[in-house]
Amino acid sequence: MEPTTLQKAIAVAQKASEEDQAGNYEEAIHSYKHAVKYFLHIVKREPQGKDGNQKIRDKCKLYLDRVEELQKYLEYKKVVTKMKYIILVVQI
Repeated sequence: MEPTTLQKAIAVAQKASEEDQAGNYEEAIHSYKHAVKYFLHIVKREPQGKDGNQKIRDKCKLYLDRVEELQKYLEYKKVVTKMKYIILVVQI
């Protein structure tokens, strides 16, 4: 039997969380974004005003906030790595 869109969204969100906890931040970012797309697709199909829709939107906001945090961390990590390299080169 084909999994529903909600089941797919939940599975992708769980994968994102697992990747996040494992420190695989690039994959976590990709999976969080993918999960949000699935969840928003569900919200578009459901009638307006359903309580579940607001819960899904709230969860999507949490996922997107986490994506932003991870992207900032990865950018910071790149800058630190470049600075370490520059310091190493200057010392030589």
